Amino acid sequence: MKEGMRRAGWDDLSRELDAWMVEGRVATLWWRDDDAIKVTGALETMLEICKKTRTPLALAVIPAHATDGLRQRIVGLEGISVLQHGYAHANHEPEGIKKSEFGANREVGPVESELREGLKRLAEWESFLPVFVPPWNRIDVRFLGNLPRLGLVGISAFKARKTCYSVPGLLAGNCHVDIIQSKDGTRGFIGMGAALRAMIDHLSSRRLGRVDRDEPSGILTHHLDHDDESWTFMEQALSLIANHPAGRWLGAKEIFINPSQQETV
Repeated sequence: MKEGMRRAGWDDLSRELDAWMVEGRVATLWWRDDDAIKVTGALETMLEICKKTRTPLALAVIPAHATDGLRQRIVGLEGISVLQHGYAHANHEPEGIKKSEFGANREVGPVESELREGLKRLAEWESFLPVFVPPWNRIDVRFLGNLPRLGLVGISAFKARKTCYSVPGLLAGNCHVDIIQSKDGTRGFIGMGAALRAMIDHLSSRRLGRVDRDEPSGILTHHLDHDDESWTFMEQALSLIANHPAGRWLGAKEIFINPSQQETV
């Protein structure tokens, strides 16, 4: 099937939510945005959309580069949670290997030191949750056991989780739709039709039991790469789902700290 034929529209998303409603279930979703380090015009646009649509936002902050201005800007904002986005978002893999800050070519000692330092830097932020977001959504399995020992209770990467807990004490809650992708050396919005199709595909896969029914559908954004079209899409998607009887946006705390509050059925 050609890619263009797989694109979806807003009516398709509404029909998928209708199908959840017929089954007496609620489709839970959450919003994670990566690479936050400072206050920018794009960040302000995102915060305004959050406020306007009353949607919770999980902000993945890079500890080594995060500014105090960002910390102060989000103090007291309702629905904003801060997650730990690696340490410096630096690639340590050799050329030809997919990028990773905590990949197979690193030793345990330096990795643990960076994890600990990153956690220390964000721990005093008002809305911080001890959830780890690996840069490029990759982390070598050797390091997963370090996370709960350091006090991290959750991990968020990409694609449907295979198990609820990556390792004992580390709850997985991934994203499944990335509305920003790289093409020909540039990064940009994948388009309304492709983004909606990806959302519907994960929601329907949950409803039909092809993937973990209880994992909330995660929408991933990168505010620094957004244009007007991508912001318009996000505002429409957030509003449509929130206003549907079978749609509910979750805050990160409901996923990783108090999962019993999700009420998926």
